[in-house]
Amino acid sequence: MAIEISVYPNPFDHYLMLEITCEESLDCIILLADLQHGKIIRMLGAGLKTGTNRVPLDDLQNLSAGNYQLEIKTAAAEAVFRTRLFKQSAEGPVIHLN
Repeated sequence: MAIEISVYPNPFDHYLMLEITCEESLDCIILLADLQHGKIIRMLGAGLKTGTNRVPLDDLQNLSAGNYQLEIKTAAAEAVFRTRLFKQSAEGPVIHLN
């Protein structure tokens, strides 16, 4: 089964959007883990339909800036996608004026 996955934006601030395209219906588990503290931040199940599925992960603004890992597994616990993401500071870049 072919699955195409894109995740944006990266770096993220308060939300992530997952676009998952499947050739057939699929149940999966989506995990977002904090790599600095070694803990799972979000875990949710998703029933994906044939075609393109959009899965938003929002309310992420309270997460600390740093490195995170997003993993998508099938219901049979097979990892089909894994990527690293970066959470930027809510304040954004610091600009110094002279």
